[in-house]
Amino acid sequence: MNTNITNDEYVKILTYYKSPIPKSKRLLKKKAEELLAQKLCRCIKKIETPYEERAIGICTKTIFNRRGLTRGKFKCKGKPSVTFRKTYSSNKTRKSRK
Repeated sequence: MNTNITNDEYVKILTYYKSPIPKSKRLLKKKAEELLAQKLCRCIKKIETPYEERAIGICTKTIFNRRGLTRGKFKCKGKPSVTFRKTYSSNKTRKSRK
């Protein structure tokens, strides 16, 4: 089940990185996405590997997946941008029917 992340989660992201929190919901979302996009692009450029896909995977895992987010589209050329959404994993197991 995929749902968009809430404003509280945007606030958590900004407080974690000690960034000022805007009052507008639109600016809150924009600021958090810009912050994570810059972080992703810096991480990709730091990793020295001949394959950029591998660097993208490593950085996505550390920045997004460990926080329970799913990375959508992103770009690093020009102004970095990224879209993401919250993912909830189903930890329920089914009982076998006998």
